[in-house]
Amino acid sequence: MSKLFKRGFTLVEMMVAIAILAISAMIIYSSNSSAIRHQLSLEETTIGHWLLLNAIEEEKVGGVVDSDEDGERAPTTEQQITIGEKTYQIIREPLETDSDLVELVEFSIELIDPRTGNHLIDQITTVMPRSR
Repeated sequence: MSKLFKRGFTLVEMMVAIAILAISAMIIYSSNSSAIRHQLSLEETTIGHWLLLNAIEEEKVGGVVDSDEDGERAPTTEQQITIGEKTYQIIREPLETDSDLVELVEFSIELIDPRTGNHLIDQITTVMPRSR
């Protein structure tokens, strides 16, 4: 054989190398898109959790809760907060207790999505002093 035919790669070797490169690129692309989806979900959960903790602390410090005509806290209250293009709904629901001094309250936060419905992000149950 002459020197001309001994140099370079064969067509089969090039096709195998391109196939390996294409498979590697698909794996990298799918893992990156999955990571981006998880990051967006984590951001949504983190913001929702912060908003929920903020609502609980506001109530503990300042008693920021709707009241009915008798001055009693409403059984269940809902508050909507919009951040950017996302709307969150905080729901405060008192639970039954035997104590006259404290009440057990369940706070939950949902992401409002008109296309898919509400999505529960977080739920916290805490003890609050009863209003007099």
